[in-house]
Amino acid sequence: MALSAFLVVNGVSFPTPKYGFQYTISTAVDAGRNVNGVVTGQRVGRDLFKFDSMEWVGLSPSQWRTMLKAVEDFYFDVTFEDYRTGNPTTIKMYHGDITAKPLFVNGSSYLVSQYESCKMNFIDCGE
Repeated sequence: MALSAFLVVNGVSFPTPKYGFQYTISTAVDAGRNVNGVVTGQRVGRDLFKFDSMEWVGLSPSQWRTMLKAVEDFYFDVTFEDYRTGNPTTIKMYHGDITAKPLFVNGSSYLVSQYESCKMNFIDCGE
């Protein structure tokens, strides 16, 4: 099954971020090394995902508001392609910092009419 968007967040299709975002998979381990320096830990749970440094250029205020509404709750479902399998997967995530850099502001209403860039990152909840 192919995805129609890079990310689907709470049912909202997000555009593909600008070149340079990072897709990280982390494996949690329950221990360290023994006196001989040999790893004694074992894998704990499943691999965790993080989408870091996601940036979108030239969004309209309505596009950005739609994306922000999708991440309004602390936890939200994100569907994306697991590049290890090529299949879509859905996991619960939360967002880190969110930033927006206005490009144009309407002089009479003082409202943003175009964003230069908008950024956020998503972190796996591990559930």
